[in-house]
Amino acid sequence: MDIVRRLKEDHEELQAAFTNLMSSEINDPEAYGRSFIDLMIALESHEKAEELTIYAQLASDLDIRPIALQSLEEHRIARILMRELADVEMTEEVWIPKLVVANNLVSLHIQIEEGNVLPIIEQMFDEDAREKLDRDFDMVHRSTVQQLRS
Repeated sequence: MDIVRRLKEDHEELQAAFTNLMSSEINDPEAYGRSFIDLMIALESHEKAEELTIYAQLASDLDIRPIALQSLEEHRIARILMRELADVEMTEEVWIPKLVVANNLVSLHIQIEEGNVLPIIEQMFDEDAREKLDRDFDMVHRSTVQQLRS
């Protein structure tokens, strides 16, 4: 698979998971909590895989480095928000507002990434290189999911 296609698919899944959480009632806190943990793991593993593959490559180009650094900072802030959410009871008044802010940040990040970063990847890397990036991304992603679930 091409890394650009993989990232777009992952982005759709992440946005759908955020939407599902924000539109769900917390009638079953245990199930809702599992959905949040699944989202948190999916997001963190996606971010780490991006950081160790595509952003590591992009950061080595001095002209593109500022874009990579901005994305890394957005990842850092998203992780902080998600970890703060993990420490808040879902029934607390601040839960939904924090979730909405995390969703908004991730949505904006995805828009910027798909509008600016993915075209750069398509220009910088030929098909074989993009497929290798995808394999590397998949390896890091799977490993991170396994670590986070253990």
